[in-house]
Amino acid sequence: MRVRGPEVPLDPDPEYLRLPALAPDADPDTADAYAAELCAEACDREVVHVVFLGEAGEQLSPAGRLHNAPRLPRAAELDQFVDMLRHQGLRVRARQVVLVWQTPDDDITDRLGVETWALGLLDRMTGGPLALRALWHRTPEGYFALVDSGLEFTTRPEPRTSR
Repeated sequence: MRVRGPEVPLDPDPEYLRLPALAPDADPDTADAYAAELCAEACDREVVHVVFLGEAGEQLSPAGRLHNAPRLPRAAELDQFVDMLRHQGLRVRARQVVLVWQTPDDDITDRLGVETWALGLLDRMTGGPLALRALWHRTPEGYFALVDSGLEFTTRPEPRTSR
């Protein structure tokens, strides 16, 4: 985002706004394709992909990446993260935020950590100026939508084990 004068945000360069609009009524296949476009890199490290959207689902700022998020957040860390999202979203006049939590493994601790983040964010961002539009957990095996349309939390099925 380019800044001029007393930190008034201007429209970002269009080459950084490469994602298509994510309509509020997007079907699961379209949403999964959106997540794959947002995460156009190898799934070999822990990172959180973030993109801010307008009311109609249009991308308002370049997508970002956050590193070193705690695996199991405390309430204070969730509050700080929500404050940071709201502050950054306010700078670009965003109404929605989309997150893809990427982990290089798909073990129980990764699942528990991402689900804890999803529940905490959904609880704290309901009814505020910035809505949690979607949150996916990405592993080398693929994507799993934990929050979709900012309304529901989906529990992931338990992995099957051979006996």
